[in-house]
Amino acid sequence: MRLVAVALLVALVGCSTTNYQVYEGRTPQIIEGRGGTKQVIDGYEIWDNGDPPRRYQVLGVATVEDFDNVFGNQRMRSAIAEQIKAAKGDAAIVQDGWTQGQSIGSGVAFAGNTTAFGTTQSSGRKQIRYRIVKYLDKP
Repeated sequence: MRLVAVALLVALVGCSTTNYQVYEGRTPQIIEGRGGTKQVIDGYEIWDNGDPPRRYQVLGVATVEDFDNVFGNQRMRSAIAEQIKAAKGDAAIVQDGWTQGQSIGSGVAFAGNTTAFGTTQSSGRKQIRYRIVKYLDKP
């Protein structure tokens, strides 16, 4: 039981790590978007399929990593919204990502007349790279 409580506590208080790299080039990377699907998180658009249907400039790339569970996913969304704000951007577009490792285990322990049951869940890690962009044709 104590192990389950510790695992839950780690899932709740863990934190997302973010790495941001500024785009550099001889000319700005300006793209005419075609459209897709988005979520709005803390007032910022997160495009997870396609891109914004407007002109935008790529400011940089942010990589966000956390546990692959409901708490980690929420922290990742908040972390990317904070990164958009810090970069003075308008939106983020998913570039790519990966998830690794997740396991669930259970066990039974016997000691004399006492039996103990337990389960553990080890969440894997998830990493997503986003292009941070600024809109050039704001309404």
